[in-house]
Amino acid sequence: MDEPTARQFIGIGPLAEALGVSRSAIRKWEAQGTLPPSARLAGSDRRVYLLTDVEVIREQAARRRDRRQTAIAR
Repeated sequence: MDEPTARQFIGIGPLAEALGVSRSAIRKWEAQGTLPPSARLAGSDRRVYLLTDVEVIREQAARRRDRRQTAIAR
């Protein structure tokens, strides 16, 4: 299997911005096991996500948003 290249990753900041959520929300979801785990770039603590996982993360963000809006409406 080929190693992923840097172009196949997205950082947590750009990912959070694209999803309209905070970085801490993404970290929390990852800690809860509801998101695929992030990778770390070699020699860095920088958290990155595979572009192939972005759709899974996008769906998770939408479900969380829907649940939050339902709870507020009650």
